[in-house]
Amino acid sequence: MDSGMISKIQKSKRYAEERHRIRFDEFKVTLEGDHATHLVSFQGGKWSCDCGFFARRGVCSHTMALERVLGEMLPLEKSRG
Repeated sequence: MDSGMISKIQKSKRYAEERHRIRFDEFKVTLEGDHATHLVSFQGGKWSCDCGFFARRGVCSHTMALERVLGEMLPLEKSRG
């Protein structure tokens, strides 16, 4: 392996450890809940989930779980609903 690639691998490890460098702007994921699989998305600083609870409340266990997982990788100005 050449020195250029070694340098890139080392840099990638540092970036992965410094999570504050990473910000998610938008994404879609499936989350396997206890009773069903749900489509959860984040776009324009707002969450969306296809579950009934989110439709009524604008927040749900699925979006809250992803907020916990992603933490500081979400934009500071994130909002729900």
